[in-house]
Amino acid sequence: MHIIVSSTFKNSSQSLSNVLVRVCRLEDVKDESMMLIRVDGREYVVGKHNGRVFACDAHCPHRYAYLHRGHFNGNNIVCPLHGFEFDIDTGRLVKIKPWHNGNNWPEQDPEWYRSDDLRVYRVEVGEDGYIYLHV
Repeated sequence: MHIIVSSTFKNSSQSLSNVLVRVCRLEDVKDESMMLIRVDGREYVVGKHNGRVFACDAHCPHRYAYLHRGHFNGNNIVCPLHGFEFDIDTGRLVKIKPWHNGNNWPEQDPEWYRSDDLRVYRVEVGEDGYIYLHV
């Protein structure tokens, strides 16, 4: 599921910096799932894991794959492209899938493994049943 949200500001000097944006209903996010959310041209992942809602950037910081197509391993979100794992609470890169010099994957330059941490965002679930994202 993809949701596109457009925020509105009271005056043109406001921007998407430290604002709270209503992105979807809590019931739209099933447990153990992730969805792509677009807010004013930026993309985020909103998901629910172990009954808890989280949000992060939509793209893996390693090679920019869409993370909502990945899966969970413990408390980590696993990138579907190369298997890099990021903690959903802190965004820290915690595990890199080992690659070997086999028939399908040539030995990679050490720089290929470099990745920033994943940016995570604070979320709130309002009394109205909506998820709000701090961006």
